[in-house]
Amino acid sequence: MPHNGGDRPPPPLAKVSAGLARNSGLLRGSSGGGLSRPSRGLERGSRALEKRSVKAIARNSRADSSSEWVVDVHDEIPWHAIATAEGVAAELYTSAAAGLAPQEAARRLSEFGPNTLTQAERPGLVSKVWAQLNSTVIWILFAAAIVKGAMQSWPEFGLVLAVIVVNTAIGLFQEGRAEKAADAIKAMLSPYALAVRGGEPGTVPAAELVPGDVVLLKSGDKVPADVRLVEATNLQVQEAMLTGESVPASKSLAPSPAPAGLGDRRCMAFSATSVVSGQARGVVVATGDSAEIGQINKMVSTVDSTRNNLLHQLEILGRWLAVLVGFIALASFLLALLVRGFGVSDAFSSAVSIAVAIIPEGLPAVVTIVLAIGTTVMAANNAIIRQLPAVETLGSLNIICSDKTGTLTKNEMTVVAVRTAASLYRVSGVGYAPVGAFTLAATGADADGGGEGGGEEGPPLSEPQAAALRALLEGTVLCNDSSLSTTAAADGAAAGGGGVAYVPLGAPTEVALLTAAAKAGVDARALKAAKPRVASVPFESEHKFMATVHQEGGRRVMFVKGAPDRLLPLCATQVAADDLSAPPALLDADFWHEQQAALSKQGLRVLALCRATLPPGEDLSSLGPASLQSRQRGRLSLVLLAAILDPPRPEAIRAVAVARDAGITVKMITGDHSLTAQAIGRMLGLGGDGQVMTGPEVDRIDDTALRHVVMSCNIYARASPENKLRIVRALQENRQVVAMTGDGVNDAPALKAADVGVAMGITGTDVSKEAAKMVLADDNFASIVAAVEQGRRVWDNIRKILVFNLPVNLAQGMTVLYALIIGLPDVLLVNLVTSVTLGLALAAEPPEPDAMRRPPRRAGKRLVGKLLLWRMFFVCHVIVALVIGMFAWGVNTYTLGQRRAEAFCVLVGAQITYFVSCRFLKLSTLHPRVLRRNKVAPWSIAATAGVMVLLVMTPHLNAFFSMEALGGLAWLRAIVCMLVVYGVVEAEKALVDPFFMPILRPAFRWAEAHTPGWLSVNALNPARACGAPRTLSQRRAQKRGRHLGAEDGADKILRGGAPAEPTAAPAAPTAPTGGAGAGAGAPGGGPGGDAPPPRAPPGPGPEPAPLEPVVELAAASGGAPRGGDAP
Repeated sequence: MPHNGGDRPPPPLAKVSAGLARNSGLLRGSSGGGLSRPSRGLERGSRALEKRSVKAIARNSRADSSSEWVVDVHDEIPWHAIATAEGVAAELYTSAAAGLAPQEAARRLSEFGPNTLTQAERPGLVSKVWAQLNSTVIWILFAAAIVKGAMQSWPEFGLVLAVIVVNTAIGLFQEGRAEKAADAIKAMLSPYALAVRGGEPGTVPAAELVPGDVVLLKSGDKVPADVRLVEATNLQVQEAMLTGESVPASKSLAPSPAPAGLGDRRCMAFSATSVVSGQARGVVVATGDSAEIGQINKMVSTVDSTRNNLLHQLEILGRWLAVLVGFIALASFLLALLVRGFGVSDAFSSAVSIAVAIIPEGLPAVVTIVLAIGTTVMAANNAIIRQLPAVETLGSLNIICSDKTGTLTKNEMTVVAVRTAASLYRVSGVGYAPVGAFTLAATGADADGGGEGGGEEGPPLSEPQAAALRALLEGTVLCNDSSLSTTAAADGAAAGGGGVAYVPLGAPTEVALLTAAAKAGVDARALKAAKPRVASVPFESEHKFMATVHQEGGRRVMFVKGAPDRLLPLCATQVAADDLSAPPALLDADFWHEQQAALSKQGLRVLALCRATLPPGEDLSSLGPASLQSRQRGRLSLVLLAAILDPPRPEAIRAVAVARDAGITVKMITGDHSLTAQAIGRMLGLGGDGQVMTGPEVDRIDDTALRHVVMSCNIYARASPENKLRIVRALQENRQVVAMTGDGVNDAPALKAADVGVAMGITGTDVSKEAAKMVLADDNFASIVAAVEQGRRVWDNIRKILVFNLPVNLAQGMTVLYALIIGLPDVLLVNLVTSVTLGLALAAEPPEPDAMRRPPRRAGKRLVGKLLLWRMFFVCHVIVALVIGMFAWGVNTYTLGQRRAEAFCVLVGAQITYFVSCRFLKLSTLHPRVLRRNKVAPWSIAATAGVMVLLVMTPHLNAFFSMEALGGLAWLRAIVCMLVVYGVVEAEKALVDPFFMPILRPAFRWAEAHTPGWLSVNALNPARACGAPRTLSQRRAQKRGRHLGAEDGADKILRGGAPAEPTAAPAAPTAPTGGAGAGAGAPGGGPGGDAPPPRAPPGPGPEPAPLEPVVELAAASGGAPRGGDAP
């Protein structure tokens, strides 16, 4: 048996301590490359060294000496780049024919461990519960519950405890669902494998596979580990979960370049992927956590989900409330005790009353209700929220990183153009539904090139032209192994109309040809019956064509379909003037090569169709790829070229435009090829000209350079899971709020790391759904944009509730405090829940009219900003002044009960009018829209007013609350006070923001600069967690230009240099410089992540191209810039 330790002379060796290797699991200190950049070197180096460790252990198991481990100097070559499969087997000291001996497999199993995925340690139930309870707002509620219990207010005591229990349960439930992502990855692994050991194939548990094992694969199998193929016959593997490519990958034995991405490693099959067709034999090169699926599992287990900004802001609000309530309660206790001469018990009771009046016990419940309403509305629009706080985060998004296949596109291949010798046809319609038509390109259709991109569409086809086209397209139906069936659809519009859904069976490109022929009027079923197939040559990836022979009356006709570069050498003629009855013309090879190149530069997949009439009596028994290429060479006639693309969804194009108007940049990150990504980006309006950055290019730059480049590039192709994760993190370091969409296992780490991970409900794997915070039921990008509007609505409504509830609660407490100061008796003996009732009505407010026309709020923006903080202070004291004023008004005229009743009516009436004003934070409510928007609001107002009248005017009930009935004059004064509150607040809206806020801002800045750290928003702000908060002097210095500006730093990166700070940053390669796409912000902030990057105004941005791609013709000068290939 070959490949044992003494069968070949030892290569040059580097010796490493066995003990160090065993303890670390890696061979440290070797001279592996790839460690020059600190931020990425460690990860890359560990992956490379892990591979060396595999080889070292394999050799050690054969070596005579057990005291030293040996490592080949060529070990840095990745498995997919080793020249031959035999070389891979030799590196692992195994036999590709006989596999490992059972004893050797057992020994390696003890060295490497089982072929399973490890899970990160998870906190226990007690730790999880404590994490949910350890919040300032929750501690305030606990304090309120204790006070309620001491005052024997048992209903309110139970309500507060119920709020705490419900919030804790929701948090535990969401955390448990988030942990299921890693479990879903584990469930994808194959339980068994067919392995060859000792020369005999047999089924073994997949967990027992080790590097060096030889496994057999066939159609329907799951690949049990990462394997390097040594034999393969028509092997196709579905790798969409790892690469994002919707089309199964054709495998071969040829090695791939060392920097090739996962999707380009044709000689490898990866763990947990599925074999679609063919069979193969392979050598296991990586198992468990060392496999590609293991690396993704490791990232998913270790990536921390970002903490929601709303939770941070509520924590800060809770701290401020705790300070405010404590200060006011202490002040009232001291005033009552020292100034008013109360006893300790009475002073404490007064302080407790004030504290209870101020604390918004219903705030957590109201916030949960607002989020739940947003979730319900989103679910109706096919966006299912898995974590409630994500609803609010959607409103602050300024970057959406979207996958291409199935999200921005329909994942349905479509013929978009057909090129014949005489004409260029455009094909309308998207997807597999045969809804669309062929039209001639009016200009630029000649080979000498004319117009750019094929010009305008011409008139519809005449009947003779349509008949000739149908004849040309017959070959695309006959030389085709796929089919297209129909079924009833729940959503006829989504299915292409008519309530019919079209179900493809077979290769997507072949189904696209069937759909195109149907659009031209070809009846596939009748055609196949009239011209039956008599022989065929199936498609093989090695030859890249298929052929069929059909009986047409008394003759037999062969059709060949495949790659143009393989079929053009077999052709001597071409169909002349689009007429099959006319004698064929000599082949213009230059013309067809130019047309193929022009279509390919558009990112289109190009197929050629040829035909030939066979001589009578020709023997077809030996028909095959080799005989076809030899016997038919020079006998084929080229019919047409078909250009195929998975085009964008029409609604996705509109959604990208809406997102751009809302100040949201859309970035496309795909595993597909760069030219295809560029074409789709151009049609979507992402700025696809020259802006494509590929995964290997991302790998070649460090994190500092990526931070700057990532802001100006909107399209990423051939992206690996690590690339996606790095891109998301780089955007977040630039203080962007990022949504990431995905459907495969490869997307899970980035989905979990993003501020909002969005998984696909139809095509998404369980792994992606468990890692995401939102699931799209219809896999439609437009649903994300609709969800963003609801997210902005949720944020606005929570602010409205706070701006309404806090001044009203504070006014209740301050009324008692001021009455205590000036020596009035108790003004209010009723602490009603009217504020909560009206506040709940604000939860049902629809989005503001300008919700999707304003830019996103900045990362870490305060829930209650300076303007609203001023409004709360202002409104509180307006209400307090009116309540105490009305109470003191009739000191010599009315009884104490009547004065209390009037003060109560003024307070409740002020709440009602202030509620009306709060329905719009900045817009005036003096508009008819206030009557149309919220159907709950009038009922809430009526209910509150009814309760007020009932409590004041009902005998015995008013006496229970120490009030008396009021006369008409008192009610008139209360109504005037209501109108005063409304008028004052509306005037404040119109005047304070534009005129007085410039005067107030310096005071706010001074207060912010002198705020204690534990009360600072920066202390908990996730956007500032990477560095210390900036001081006021630093901000001023930055405004004066002392630091490197974001644009300057990015420009240096784009020119190939390093930013000025930090000076140790390595130089970055030249990045695409096509400019930001739709609504993109300027490149990232200065070094360190402290400064927010300047944003460009939303602006109109680039207009999206028409849905049908512009088909460039052969004579167009030059080629489309690749945009993503420059190092």
